[in-house]
Amino acid sequence: MFRKIQTVISKAKKAHTHEAEAAANADGSASLEMRIKAIMANVFKMDINEINEKTSADTLDQWTSLEHVDFLVKLQQEFEIEFSDSQIVEMLSYLAVVENVKAVLAAKSA
Repeated sequence: MFRKIQTVISKAKKAHTHEAEAAANADGSASLEMRIKAIMANVFKMDINEINEKTSADTLDQWTSLEHVDFLVKLQQEFEIEFSDSQIVEMLSYLAVVENVKAVLAAKSA
């Protein structure tokens, strides 16, 4: 199942063009958290100000499996990273997403 999700993400990643998120600054100076929130707001069709440390798949009805895949694809495109299968499964809250994006970016720059 997780391999299928990763395959879908990889295919979608190749098919989609890189999108500039509405709340991210054009000069790229937006904070990591704001960039993640902007993507979440776009994917889950919600106000960016509603996203907080309690935001999760359990608190958002619109966080379905399809939107989850779309969200992960857009995160990977925005940050030019790739998530592991285990990360994909655990990234079901705003806090988990921030933590995992930071971890992947740190590993990438090491």
